Parts: sequence; structure tokens; C-alpha cells
Amino acid sequence: MVLERDRFYHLEHYEYGEAFTGSYKDRCYRIAREPLVNVRFKSPEEKAAGTLKAWVWKGPFAFRETPDEEKESAEFPYSEEGLDEAVNWVDARCENAEDLRLIF
Repeated sequence: MVLERDRFYHLEHYEYGEAFTGSYKDRCYRIAREPLVNVRFKSPEEKAAGTLKAWVWKGPFAFRETPDEEKESAEFPYSEEGLDEAVNWVDARCENAEDLRLIF
């Protein structure tokens, strides 16, 4: 495992309608609740109605600047177990990451 679980935010973070982004070597990743809306003060049923979606793409460009066809994604249940699955999925895609090569 190249990415430790504690590198990622707790499930409650995603209830605020915010994504988590990060990178490892030349890979960028993002995890967010779908739909991306604030459900922090909604009922447990409304919170559970969403999913967690994870994306991985080859950097260096940000999520919005990278074409969708260059991103790989998967959806997971909106739960602690789903978050663990999402982290493991992202981690598996980062195992073959290459060091960044800076060009000046």
C-alpha cells in the first residue's frame, strides 16, 4: 500500500459538499460525495442516498483542467466501508505511479 488510510479525510468531511484531492508522484486523485451537495444537517436517509466517487488521473493538471476521458473513476457506497474501498481503489491505481520529471 502506497497511500495510508489516515491521509484521507473522515467520512463526515464529504457531508459538507466538499471533495478531497491529493497526489502521489505523477498521479492525482479526488474523492467526493455524489451528488456534491451539503447534506451535513440532513437526515441519515438523505445522507445515505448518495455515493462516494473516486477519480484518478495522470498529472500534472488539476481535475477541472484534465479531460474526462483521461480520468478513471469508480463509485462506492456512502459509508465507512465504502470510503475504505475508495481509498484502496485509489491506492491500487497509484502503485505504478512514476516520479515527476520537472523540466526547467
